Amino acid sequence: MSKVGGNYCAGFANCTAAVASKQLADFQSTRVSQLWASLNASNSWTLGKTMLSDQATSINTTTSLGFSNYHAMFVTFKTNDWHGISSISNFTWGKALGTAEIAQYNSSNQWLDIWNPRASYGVQVFDYKFLFSSGFTYKPTLFRGRNGWQGKLLDGWSLSPFFTAQSGLPIGITYTEGGTCSASCQAFGQVGNVASSSSAFERALPIRAFTGGNSAHRGVLGSNGIGTVNSEGINMFADPASVYAGFRRCVLGLDTTCGGVGNLRGLPRWNLDATVAKDIKFTERVGATFTVQFTNVLNHFQPNDPTISLTTPTTFGRITSAVYAPRQMELGLRVHF
Repeated sequence: MSKVGGNYCAGFANCTAAVASKQLADFQSTRVSQLWASLNASNSWTLGKTMLSDQATSINTTTSLGFSNYHAMFVTFKTNDWHGISSISNFTWGKALGTAEIAQYNSSNQWLDIWNPRASYGVQVFDYKFLFSSGFTYKPTLFRGRNGWQGKLLDGWSLSPFFTAQSGLPIGITYTEGGTCSASCQAFGQVGNVASSSSAFERALPIRAFTGGNSAHRGVLGSNGIGTVNSEGINMFADPASVYAGFRRCVLGLDTTCGGVGNLRGLPRWNLDATVAKDIKFTERVGATFTVQFTNVLNHFQPNDPTISLTTPTTFGRITSAVYAPRQMELGLRVHF
């Protein structure tokens, strides 16, 4: 970069002081791409090949050089018609690491550092530490083989609950870089400011030990302008201001990685569905099965992970939605012959 004239530095002891003063906001928010774009727009600098041409609004690196690994322990338990109970239960304890799980069509995503793919290495978006699922079918045997009205009315019933539980997904504290960049993509200058649809996995980094936990807290009012806009009163953090003060933006030249996909854990979750069925026999060859299927049979509220951003402190940690829809019921009848 070289100075070629113009009045950008006028009134300052030198151009370094001019840049430090005029682009102070860019330095404070680590907007590297915005800094270069502002200097380029001043017509006082020759930036060589740093900036894109007017015809190319963005240059992304699309490659198959990403890498990942997955390790897990898997345990399963089955029963087959034990006193009328058939079941299967599965438990997985695993770890998924990699340079981010990105589908081939996501060409607008960029590595944090194109010269060092390992800078984007971390937990994958599907990294569930614990997964548990259990499905049962219970068919009472007390009235099995009965004739008459007892057999027709009381035999053929079955109850099939299905329970799932899992630990929280990786989440991270993000920040918007400003300009026309739609997401975190400037602290390392990895995506140009004009690339409005581009982003990278760039997360805020902790400056002290994180103690905020990963459970929903009710009645949180927030303080000091942090987490104060929350009509639902549910927040992932009991003290949003304390957590907010414990993170900072990535800094070029200081950090070598920026948290990957996520450096925090989201909320654990569980759910119970169920099916009640009745087999009906009309003749030796003709019959029917009547079913009632329930989703979220207990109708419990399971809070969803919040979107956490340093750029919007008033809603920091706010929870506004549920993972599962309210209880629903579906009736079905299948005739077989």
